[in-house]
Amino acid sequence: MSEIILTMFDEQNPCWTAELLKLAGEDASGLDELVSSGSLELSDGIYSLTERGKTDFERTRDELFLEGMPGTKPSDPIRSVKRTKLRLLLDNAHLQRWGIKVYHPGRDLIFYPDLKEEELLSFKNGAPEWSYTDSFLYRKINEEFKPALIEGRKTDLVTPERLRSWCADNSMEPGRLNIDLLYLCHYDFMQYRDFGGHPNDRMKVINTDRFLFIFPEHETEKNLAAVAKFHLWLNTLRRMMIPGYVDRDTQEQDSVSWLIFTTEREDEAAAMAEELGKFGEKLVENANPCEIWAVSMEALENVKEKRELIWELLPDIAHPAQRTII
Repeated sequence: MSEIILTMFDEQNPCWTAELLKLAGEDASGLDELVSSGSLELSDGIYSLTERGKTDFERTRDELFLEGMPGTKPSDPIRSVKRTKLRLLLDNAHLQRWGIKVYHPGRDLIFYPDLKEEELLSFKNGAPEWSYTDSFLYRKINEEFKPALIEGRKTDLVTPERLRSWCADNSMEPGRLNIDLLYLCHYDFMQYRDFGGHPNDRMKVINTDRFLFIFPEHETEKNLAAVAKFHLWLNTLRRMMIPGYVDRDTQEQDSVSWLIFTTEREDEAAAMAEELGKFGEKLVENANPCEIWAVSMEALENVKEKRELIWELLPDIAHPAQRTII
């Protein structure tokens, strides 16, 4: 029976500790046996699949008629464990009964254009200036692709073929914003079953609220660089990928996008929101509507009463650095 636990070590959750498995409601008593049998390796308290373990995973998965692929030990197992813990804590803290909760740990979000860090922002009188707006490629994107209003949106407004051709013709390379946990909240999903999808919506972000959790760096400038990439990701969606579908869903309700810096301790989250908050509306300049927040794992762990909705959870325990400008 201990081999069943191997199916927890999938692509999205390749690393576990005994404590994390208990948090997930699993029996961790067979871990040492799986290490002895050669299915798992143990390093600094973190378990991951061996090559034999991957084979055992696939066999057990098929026997139990499950889905998923075996996970490979990443270059940063500690960060992987932290991402899994964040997902578990967030999931345990709210029900979202009338929606679907979709989690993507360690996901790269594609945006255009790819810029060096020094091209993203600069400082003037202690405040950030978004240097990406001076980029020739950024301006070229904004000239070629226009945002769409609800009445003008269509799923073929920007076709994948046009996008590929234009990027190739203009030597436009994608940049990447690495998110530690992307949470897509499909609210009232039964109301949106008739929407056939969008060819450019690979991540299925249409008809969702999007919460981008990222573990912060020590330097404010690096965290602001992540904010700049968040701006560029939203600009890419609004103009190049799914114009007209980013901020309003197919039922003409608001869809939100939050970037949430996620710390270990509550005092760190409060301090981070205060530090970023001093820049005020600059944080969402060029990207409004969107929001910048900070939350702590400690606050999530201390949730005693499971909330019904994500909107009853995050506004209560997280700290806003900048809200949407209305």
